[in-house]
Amino acid sequence: MVKSIDVSILPDVDIVVHHLRQKLPTVYIEKELIPYCDALNLVLKIGVKLDYTPMMLYLPARPKLTDSLVVQFQNINKVIATRNQNKEWFHDLFALFVALPSYLSLSWNEIEKTVIAMNQ
Repeated sequence: MVKSIDVSILPDVDIVVHHLRQKLPTVYIEKELIPYCDALNLVLKIGVKLDYTPMMLYLPARPKLTDSLVVQFQNINKVIATRNQNKEWFHDLFALFVALPSYLSLSWNEIEKTVIAMNQ
């Protein structure tokens, strides 16, 4: 998925983060493949722009799964909101975000195919 992203056309990280924040409510409300993949694609673009590609090539061995979907989204929003005070914010965001399919009943096979298709 990460390798399908063209780093040369990516906007500034703050712009991508802004777009991600706009998409999160839709992911929460709809709980479907396409909204999640749209948001994941933005998370991946942030990681590529911040040069975290090696980390993202291997989905985290320990995704951060909280007690509920509500808490998961609260933590995602908190990480984004406090990113200027936390050097490791992207690691936290990525670990929380890749755990979401557990709550959304999505398969990584479907997710990977969809994200790759979005970047072609």
